[in-house]
Amino acid sequence: MKKNKGLALIMAMALCLMALPTAASAHGAWFARRSDRIWLVCGEGWKDNAYDPNGLMEMNGYNTKYEPVAVEPINGDDHLYIEPSDDLAVVYVCLDYGFWSNTPEGSWVPKPMDEVEGATIGTHAIKYSVNDLGNVDEVKPIDGLLYQFVPSVDPTRLEIGEEFTVQLLHNGEPMANVDIIPDVINHHTVMIKTDENGMATVTASNGGVNVIGCEMVVPYENEGVDNKATRSKAFVSLNFTLYPEEDE
Repeated sequence: MKKNKGLALIMAMALCLMALPTAASAHGAWFARRSDRIWLVCGEGWKDNAYDPNGLMEMNGYNTKYEPVAVEPINGDDHLYIEPSDDLAVVYVCLDYGFWSNTPEGSWVPKPMDEVEGATIGTHAIKYSVNDLGNVDEVKPIDGLLYQFVPSVDPTRLEIGEEFTVQLLHNGEPMANVDIIPDVINHHTVMIKTDENGMATVTASNGGVNVIGCEMVVPYENEGVDNKATRSKAFVSLNFTLYPEEDE
């Protein structure tokens, strides 16, 4: 497990939330199989990107009863991967995706504002991801998480095309009227809103990796302390994989 000292400050300031109006550049984090390994992917739609493994803020593993289980991140140079044990069912990840600042010409560069002359907007990007790698006994929220999606059923037991509900929580409280992306992999620009209880109906769409997500603008956690950004962006995701039956 790895934690960032600024996480508590993020939690305190993130009470003032507003939903991001577009998901056109919404990069989330989730686990997917790559080259016979379980990679932590950072991407949007059909594409994913390299990232700094040192950006990992937290990684926690849980068994079928949500009891802690050891899970170790392995450095793959431009990504992280894990070698899950047999009793690992759920993994929570918090990933710092770094700083992004606009140039006077209108382009974005992966640097904090104080390193980009003339920049007026800077973003600190952080990813929060709950990954269901195996079955659980009874679905429930994970204690102590800043953001999470909680499914109404164990999504790993669903059939392709089945509908279910998810609830978006911030510090355990429902987040109403937030735009979420039901299918980050195939339709990352299509969004629906959570209701007054933070809930939305989604579909297990894919025979393979399924990712439900949302991106929100939140206050920059070091506002008034440094000049690296003017805002933060939190991307929250729920990830599970379905394995369709195949004819032998």
